[in-house]
Amino acid sequence: MIRYSSDVTIDRPPSDVFAALLDPDMYGKWTPMVDMSFADPGPARVGTRGRFRMSEGPIKGMLDMEIVELEPDRRVVIRVTHPSLEWLAVTTLHPDEGGTRVTYAGEMALRGWRRILEPMMGGEVSKGEAAEISKFKDLLEADPGS
Repeated sequence: MIRYSSDVTIDRPPSDVFAALLDPDMYGKWTPMVDMSFADPGPARVGTRGRFRMSEGPIKGMLDMEIVELEPDRRVVIRVTHPSLEWLAVTTLHPDEGGTRVTYAGEMALRGWRRILEPMMGGEVSKGEAAEISKFKDLLEADPGS
């Protein structure tokens, strides 16, 4: 099992950060998760499913995702599945002096023979996820209208 966790404080209110986390078009701007879409029309909610692909790395093809927990302006939990992995991404928001403290964490388990790679990949995944949430912070603070 690969675990990661990073914290940043974003100079935006929790409602703005939460909205950006539920905007599938935003992900390609701060992660390698591209071509993201939700299958269900309307606002995202628990049970909303979607798909995306990774623009880089060894995972090929579409990955399926489902929102499994959602607390407005506080928490988003997404389960991602693919024949190569199972991934649970947990983003928690806390108001912090006019901004938002974001904890970006998760657990990823590779499947099949790939499990032997987990000890070697853990550090790289942690660094990559930390870089992503830092990019998310920069993106939101640079564009007050996003």
